[in-house]
Amino acid sequence: MGKHRCLSCFKEYDDSYDICPECGTVKDPAPKEPVHLKPGTVVGERYIIGLAVGSGGFGIIYKAWDMKLETVVAVKEFFASRIVIRAAGESRIIVSKKSKDEFEYRKNRFLAEARTMAKFGSHRNIPNVFEFFEENGTAYIVMELLTGDSLSDYLEDRGGKIDKAFALFIIGEIGKALISLHGNGIIHRDVAPDNVFICSDDGGLKVKLLDFGAAKLEEKDDDVIDIVLKPGYSPVEQYDSTGNIGVWTDIYALGATLYVMLTGVKPEESTDRKIQDTVLPPDKIDPEIPENVSNAIMKAMAVEQHLRFKSVKDFLSAVNGEKKVVSLEKEKKQRSGKRAAGIIAALAAVIVGVFLVFNAYNNKKTEVYLEDADIIVWISSEEGSDEERAVQTVIEDFRTKYENIGIQLKVIPETEYAAEIQKAADADVLPDLFESSGIAEKTLEKAVDIGDVLNSEQASECLFLDQYTGYYDTFKKLPLGFELPVAYVITEGDVCIDYSGEYFSGPENFGDRGLISADEKHRELLEKNYDIQEMSGRDSFLDPRGSKTAVMLSSSMEMNEVRETLTGYQKKFVYPNNDQIQCNYLYEWSIGSSKENSENAAKMLLSWMLGKSYQNTLMSSIASDGQLPVNKECLLEKFNQKNYSPVKKVYNRFTFEK
Repeated sequence: MGKHRCLSCFKEYDDSYDICPECGTVKDPAPKEPVHLKPGTVVGERYIIGLAVGSGGFGIIYKAWDMKLETVVAVKEFFASRIVIRAAGESRIIVSKKSKDEFEYRKNRFLAEARTMAKFGSHRNIPNVFEFFEENGTAYIVMELLTGDSLSDYLEDRGGKIDKAFALFIIGEIGKALISLHGNGIIHRDVAPDNVFICSDDGGLKVKLLDFGAAKLEEKDDDVIDIVLKPGYSPVEQYDSTGNIGVWTDIYALGATLYVMLTGVKPEESTDRKIQDTVLPPDKIDPEIPENVSNAIMKAMAVEQHLRFKSVKDFLSAVNGEKKVVSLEKEKKQRSGKRAAGIIAALAAVIVGVFLVFNAYNNKKTEVYLEDADIIVWISSEEGSDEERAVQTVIEDFRTKYENIGIQLKVIPETEYAAEIQKAADADVLPDLFESSGIAEKTLEKAVDIGDVLNSEQASECLFLDQYTGYYDTFKKLPLGFELPVAYVITEGDVCIDYSGEYFSGPENFGDRGLISADEKHRELLEKNYDIQEMSGRDSFLDPRGSKTAVMLSSSMEMNEVRETLTGYQKKFVYPNNDQIQCNYLYEWSIGSSKENSENAAKMLLSWMLGKSYQNTLMSSIASDGQLPVNKECLLEKFNQKNYSPVKKVYNRFTFEK
């Protein structure tokens, strides 16, 4: 009698049996899915493919038999299910012509994953890769076969959380893997319970970090950064494509993984936390969790990346009690206390009716040294305007910090501004820092990339800038404010509407369409939010003597004009309550300098403009209070005002798209 090797457990048994006496698998099992390789297929001229033991969007993992070493291994096949297909019973995959480029890119990423893992073959906490090759039109990775459970399954089987000692052991083992990766310039980007594996083989308890498919490799090997997300574990910087990924990214995910193990609660998404952080410290959920461990986890999970630990080693030292950590709130207060005193206050100027700033705006952030430089700043305004005073104030304050930076402010009338910018662009002499609202993208081709400002500490304290890449095609403009749609409703007078609500979901909420005007001036904003076929002028609503419509759909930018023009009417400012409320970025700035010292100074000054004090000054210096600041603290204060108080309930629905 001959022998037959089981295609599940790979034990040999008598060929006369129809099922494996060891594991009960039928003699010639069918693949679990039609697109899987047929069990018994040989790849790499030495690996007999068995039944699949796992699959995902980009790969299928098979249990396999290494005929050369006579041992069981795991073979991972690159199979991007969205862009490839395989006929049942066939080995070769089929790639559509239109998906060929994406397939090649992702296949190369798959092989890069193999090379990355192979570098760490001797590391106890990283799966060992034996070989990788291309075949059947795709690629394969041969690695050690792990037996045990993923941390996510392990937690689920135990009611969602585990005891502190074992949790700290697991996090320590994964931390060791990350320390090695970071030391080689590799960021994992996908640390989460489903990528942590607890081995239960005879070699003793081991913990492995899995799935390097999302890893950001050494810069020389990795030109394109995909957006890879794991809600609850991915920090805010992973939600955009600016490439601001680093050690701090994995530290956030590591902290979130420990948070789940100790509390049984998955943290809310970091983008939601950026708007309103309701994540409780672990010791508030379970008083048995030591305060220092709780503080360390919250520091690792800080929304602002500059508040996180500088290395995984520092984090592990903290959770193991080797380093004392204060609460995140206390650390923020300590940092604030070290800042130079002086918070700008806005005062009402009786004569001109504007707010002026008289206290110095300090550089709240980490000390940054700037080389000597002279920069030129342009704004579109009138001589002696409130905007000029506001910009001049922040410039003077900036120079109290950086006395070696000379700054010249040039004010150009709005009617001439675009032409002057175009002339400067044509001569390749754009000003170092300039207002660029309404300036065409083509004119800004030689402007400096403002990515560094978007990644600054000041930007991390702002809302909605994380949606930058969905709105702009390039990194040439930085918005300091935004507008949102508003319905202005006359509720008393000859033309009025009985409307008591604070929200509306569409024009139909106001009844008779004859009572509504849609502001042509803000066509783009209104078309983004509502299906309005015809736009009308503003006169039918704003004419204080003969108003013919009771409702005007418009922008928050018109708030002052509505209030001041219709002084004889009772009015309501009503906000949309849609699932998504489309807004527009406003008051944009750009950097034109090509000299390193001047460019660095311009970037620093622009980042100051994102601070609360300057934003408060800005919003009171322009002609309309309907231009809202992007600074989070400043914006939330704005929402406490009567006209904006309803917005507090819906501002997490604000979106910014082209």
